[in-house]
Amino acid sequence: MPTADAATVFTQRSRLRRLETFVDVAYAVLFVNFIMYLPPTEDMAWAEMPYGLLSLLVADPELLLRLVIAVGLTLINWNLTHKLLGPVERSDGLHTLLVLLQLVVVGLYLFFAVADPQLVSVSSPVGQSCCLAISGLIGLLGWKYACRKGFAHPELDASERRAVTRRSTIEPLTAALTIGLAFIGPTVWELGWLIIPPLLIALWRTLGWE
Repeated sequence: MPTADAATVFTQRSRLRRLETFVDVAYAVLFVNFIMYLPPTEDMAWAEMPYGLLSLLVADPELLLRLVIAVGLTLINWNLTHKLLGPVERSDGLHTLLVLLQLVVVGLYLFFAVADPQLVSVSSPVGQSCCLAISGLIGLLGWKYACRKGFAHPELDASERRAVTRRSTIEPLTAALTIGLAFIGPTVWELGWLIIPPLLIALWRTLGWE
């Protein structure tokens, strides 16, 4: 396992702290972008509706549901990012680049999610699934690189590091599997995101990987 002097270790730990802060801020910006796609309220037309602001939300429940799913998938990806950064205590230039590249792909996912929230074109769900699969794969590459460079917490033994890898494959694997479902239909694609993860978790536990 590679070793580093005290100054290098300090710099790498400081880099990781800044990276984690940047990741959180970037995801916060993504969430704000989703909120902007809620129904507009400036014209006060909702005041004449039977249930006021609630009427705006239920006027197009399908659109609202898909925005909720988009936010949920973003939250899942944020959780995956921290799942892979949590066991890491240092970061260098290449590791930081991989994490930032992961964020760029998530930003591209946002484009597909908000450009066609009603999933009129198959390109929207396919693009979302591809982006989340690629983002998860980049995250796993960053984690494997961190392990190879000795950036993982020293308290983690080899089996614990492998467990982190296995647990972190659920999100990108689900995204990859839903690519095919997108060609069947948007409803099937959405159900895939709800059904596949618990099935994979159950499979992992059956295999003794959890």
